[in-house]
Amino acid sequence: MLQQFSWQQFLVAIAVLTLIWYVALILLFYRKELKAILKGKPPEDLTNKPLPHHWEEKVDELPADAEDELMGKSKMPEGVSVIDMEELQFSEPDDKTEKLGLVSDVIEEIKLIFKILGQEDGNKQDFLKLIAEVKNRYPKIASSSSLPQINDFILSNASFALSPEELEDLW
Repeated sequence: MLQQFSWQQFLVAIAVLTLIWYVALILLFYRKELKAILKGKPPEDLTNKPLPHHWEEKVDELPADAEDELMGKSKMPEGVSVIDMEELQFSEPDDKTEKLGLVSDVIEEIKLIFKILGQEDGNKQDFLKLIAEVKNRYPKIASSSSLPQINDFILSNASFALSPEELEDLW
């Protein structure tokens, strides 16, 4: 049966059916625009007009200076404040923080000394030489209030005996 139709007849039929389809769509969905075009008026731009809503009368108007946030301005968490960059400090610039940093540095150096002494079978004389270098690197440690804790650390980790006079002479 399909052999009775030529390609030309098929294409003409498809073109006519397509034309009928689009004319029907235009008549159904774009009737107002078609009437405006036929009368010579420019069609109304419906995309700029908001759709009518039945609840519009019940909605409060927002002030013009309101921000575009749905739920309003967010509240800062308790204890948080906004400050300038110049006001930002991570710690107090007093001697206490400097001394704490100094003490921890000295203790790390002493740990390294004990590690070296343990690996190389060092004795008390080697320890005294190495601790003198630490004393030269950190001269402020002699006036530190944490000196008794450092001395206790040395006594608890030393593999040899140190008298209290020798500990005082270290610093």
